[in-house]
Amino acid sequence: MKGTGRRAGALAAIGVVLVVLLLSHRFGRAEPTGDYRPDVPQDALASGCYPLPGDVQFDFPHQVRRDGDVEVDGAPRRLLVAQYDEIDEAEALERIVAAFEGAGYVSSRRATPYDAELHEPGAGRDEVVRVMVEQLPGIEEDTIVRGTFELDLPVVALRADAPEVCGDPRVTKRWPEDPAS
Repeated sequence: MKGTGRRAGALAAIGVVLVVLLLSHRFGRAEPTGDYRPDVPQDALASGCYPLPGDVQFDFPHQVRRDGDVEVDGAPRRLLVAQYDEIDEAEALERIVAAFEGAGYVSSRRATPYDAELHEPGAGRDEVVRVMVEQLPGIEEDTIVRGTFELDLPVVALRADAPEVCGDPRVTKRWPEDPAS
């Protein structure tokens, strides 16, 4: 009798599990919407909210991580930090410099600790653009993000005709001050 009761109990448990599995698709599931990814914000530099000097655009894959105004040696400056993809450090530097030269900037002697310094002919010393490029350590051959670059730039104001997206820090990468810091 004990064996029959155990078998009946096991069969009942298996039956309950099968019923739950067969009916589970009807309970607790979200309705499919076809929208499984969040909207990707517009590229920080392509938005035109805070353009680079000379309206420079880069012709290599990159992501802006931070963009904001800081004080460097007692003067207001803009610091833009980005990552470059799929190219090495030397090519990233070459292409950044070429983009500014294409906008009329002239390379000056290398100013340590910067990898490049560019200026607009006839402009004041405050209009200089400084570039630092650094490859990530230990990257593999198939790594997409290869390194970072920093641009020390003249401060620029938000465009007067700025679109609404310019109020979104995810677009501009100008994050509000962290109250904890």
